[in-house]
Amino acid sequence: MDGKSRVGLIGLGNAGLALAQPLLKRFEVMGFDLDEGRRGIAGAAGVIVADGAGPIADQCDVILLSLPTPAASRAAAQALAQGNLRGRLLIETSTVAPQDIEWLVTFLAPHGAEVVDAAIVGGVQKLAEGRTTFLVGASEQNYPRAIAVLEAAAEEIFNLGGVGNGMRAKVINNAVAHTTMVMLLEGAALACKAGVPLEVFYTLMQRESGLTRPLTHRFGERVRNGDFEGGMPTANARKDSFLALELARDLGVPLFTMQASHTVYEVAHHEGLDRLDYASISRLWEKWLDIDMAYGRRDDNAQPTGNR
Repeated sequence: MDGKSRVGLIGLGNAGLALAQPLLKRFEVMGFDLDEGRRGIAGAAGVIVADGAGPIADQCDVILLSLPTPAASRAAAQALAQGNLRGRLLIETSTVAPQDIEWLVTFLAPHGAEVVDAAIVGGVQKLAEGRTTFLVGASEQNYPRAIAVLEAAAEEIFNLGGVGNGMRAKVINNAVAHTTMVMLLEGAALACKAGVPLEVFYTLMQRESGLTRPLTHRFGERVRNGDFEGGMPTANARKDSFLALELARDLGVPLFTMQASHTVYEVAHHEGLDRLDYASISRLWEKWLDIDMAYGRRDDNAQPTGNR
């Protein structure tokens, strides 16, 4: 797609309008939103505002969805189906479940349309600046077609293979972020009750030895390579975890993530992992699920494409 080819955009909320900004530099953007106010703002920004989803289906080969809920995405697909979807490519950028992507594929197939999921990571500001990250699930034939549009708004694009994989990756990414938020607040509450200044707590968490080291060293260097010799023994991590639970109990601080994670160290103790670095708790999931997390020894991990 070269020059000012036309792409469709259903959903002109904060994310939709942010997505429209970099797209407008390369394409004509034809958009629609149920909210008249959002349609007005989009029109002032340069979007060709349609009077419904049907004209977008008729006039745009590639159509992006940017909507707040799975129900809204399904309703948009049903509205688009009132127009001509033969040969169209629908790119779902809304955050939905993998089963919602499956529904879109099944629903749109009789209408002759294909589906790609392109989950967005990075927030509205980066999206508006054309520096977002897309996690893309697409067939081999549809991936280049989707990239021709997505690269206008992307700093980084991960090709994750089959349709639905983009949303699976985002759900996992967000789950880790949201769980980490709970853990941070537990730690902050424990610090407050223990008389540790929050500024000190914040500084400690910022340091490499705080939040970063479990990712860069324990996961990045140890789990990825299956290397658990030396380092901090699992027995010590179990002991420290128990001390934190005792302190929280004495101070009356409710814990959720820390209490749950301690259970893992108890299981690891009974599985004989005490003398290995505590990154070896990964072996528990490997055993339970018959998987191998040491992908650093292989060359099958997804790589970003379309970097600018």
